Amino acid sequence: MLFKLNLNKLDYEKVKRVSLQSIGWTEKNLESLVSKHIQDFISSKDLMTIFNERSRQEEPDILALDKNGDLYIFELKRWASNQENLLQVLRYGQLFGNSSYDELNEKYSKYSKSNLSLLDAHKEYFNKENANQLSPEQFNNKQHFIVMTNGLDQQTVEAIIYWKKNGLNIDAIVYWVFEIEGEHYLEFNMYSPLESYLEYESNAYVLNTNHSNNSYTTGEMLGEKKAAAYHAGWQEKIEKIQKDDIVFLYKSGYGIVGFGKGTGVYYKKDYDNTVNAETYTPLKDFYQLKKPLSASKMKEICKQGFNFRQTMFSISEENANKLIDTIQKEYL
Repeated sequence: MLFKLNLNKLDYEKVKRVSLQSIGWTEKNLESLVSKHIQDFISSKDLMTIFNERSRQEEPDILALDKNGDLYIFELKRWASNQENLLQVLRYGQLFGNSSYDELNEKYSKYSKSNLSLLDAHKEYFNKENANQLSPEQFNNKQHFIVMTNGLDQQTVEAIIYWKKNGLNIDAIVYWVFEIEGEHYLEFNMYSPLESYLEYESNAYVLNTNHSNNSYTTGEMLGEKKAAAYHAGWQEKIEKIQKDDIVFLYKSGYGIVGFGKGTGVYYKKDYDNTVNAETYTPLKDFYQLKKPLSASKMKEICKQGFNFRQTMFSISEENANKLIDTIQKEYL
């Protein structure tokens, strides 16, 4: 999340985040931007774009090569990622992972409309001497898969980590679009540790109200309009909730029972005969639901499951907005 500093008041406010769709961009616009300026957006790898997707063809959005001839297969989305994007980019790996040099050269010729062969263009692009020029057999011996999306969800991160641990060269590039005084800015997070994406991306959380352990805590959170967690190892999570972050209070076995926004202020108090065992933050713009929004309904709305065993977990901004929209229409 990007913050605007108020130097006079020593305070800050969140910069409005928007989507490419909301400003009239298509996936093709994003694809053209990235393919033409791939070095600016993917600074940790020196890549050469050799192909862009054609309409109504089963092809990846972008194919690129590095200096060693490794093939990079890109899938770009203008909305938040989900596991289906991974399946799609892996499908392209099946289709293009065995492409010969001649097949790649044919695609490059269609994309570049150049008289140079892929061999010569690759040599020129990477400033290779004749002795270091690749042979046709050195192209596409290894494939790398890249999913580029406007945010990541927990399940996609876990899936990518799983595949990486099992030897697949797969990564995510996350971008965000911000609006500042009518101007739009694009930020890319490139090849950071995947776990850090969720910390950066998160501005919405689901907090378990501890109802299974103590039925009193749910009522207290609702009555005092706060988000709280208890005992060391769990209570520290509350301080991840920043000012204006959305917090859904989830009652185990029932569903979401309330939601509000973080204030950025944190307090401690005694709990369960233990000094300072509760950490809580007041929630502003708070609403209590007339009836709980169940776990199954959440899954239906967001088209994904959630791990409710955790004390607190993050959800995407897109899913948070979907939940709020349903709550406002049916539960208030």
